[in-house]
Amino acid sequence: MSRAFSSVILPQRSHLLWLAWLRALQPLRPACSRTATFLWLLVVLAALCLRPDWAGVTSLVRGLGLSDASYYCLLHFFHSPALNRDRLTHLWRQSLLHLFRRRLVRVNGRLVVLADGLKRPKEGRKLPAVKSLHQESRCNAKASFIRGHSLQAVALLVEAAGLCFAVPVAARSHEGIVGSARDRRTLLDKLSALLLGLRWHGPLTLVADAYYAAAKFARSLLDRGHHLVTRVRSNAVAYFPPSQRHSRNPRRGRRRLYGPKTRRRDWFRYRNQFLKAPSPVYGERGISLR
Repeated sequence: MSRAFSSVILPQRSHLLWLAWLRALQPLRPACSRTATFLWLLVVLAALCLRPDWAGVTSLVRGLGLSDASYYCLLHFFHSPALNRDRLTHLWRQSLLHLFRRRLVRVNGRLVVLADGLKRPKEGRKLPAVKSLHQESRCNAKASFIRGHSLQAVALLVEAAGLCFAVPVAARSHEGIVGSARDRRTLLDKLSALLLGLRWHGPLTLVADAYYAAAKFARSLLDRGHHLVTRVRSNAVAYFPPSQRHSRNPRRGRRRLYGPKTRRRDWFRYRNQFLKAPSPVYGERGISLR
């Protein structure tokens, strides 16, 4: 009796799960100019959820048990002009804000957004955007130099079941592709354009690592009313305010803007002057920060 009952309940549960999955992806239909393109988009996304390995398009075919002829159809789909990538990104952002509207992490009314760079090794020598990349890591399992793709991704912070998850919003390959010889944008400029181009309906709090602790990147966010939370780099410097000289014969020229320079890491020697506070990180108990 129990086996018969489980065989009836499990298919119903999986059916309801796929119906909810389809309803979540239905708002992406305007990004496709044809219905056939949208159906192929659903096939690709379903295969990405079910594929058993990471062998590229071949794993998508095996994941859904498609025919051999569908392999070339999938290759043409990824290069099809019938799918508007920018429109798809904006629709996906709107869908995430609607689906997780009750689970979004907010700090002082601001959405918390995560940003990071990803480097993935690739074995193909003639793949587009594949270049030699340097990895800075303390792990011996990572090679210092690899050949692969360099990506930058933006994700929403969502809280569920007492844990926080990063739900990806957009990712772009910002290295290895040269659109114009006059393009002098850095990775920071490209991530800023990606983040601000998503058309958020309010101020954000962006959390990133020390690589993005640059004045140019921070100013681009502050001009739009966003905040940046990151770690100061080890080689960061600070300046004391300039001394106010009161003399009858002041020096000619513009007034000084900076005083003596000091390295920020030198001030960590004065540990007694730091203030202590309990750690706000979830899952950390009895840990204080200085």
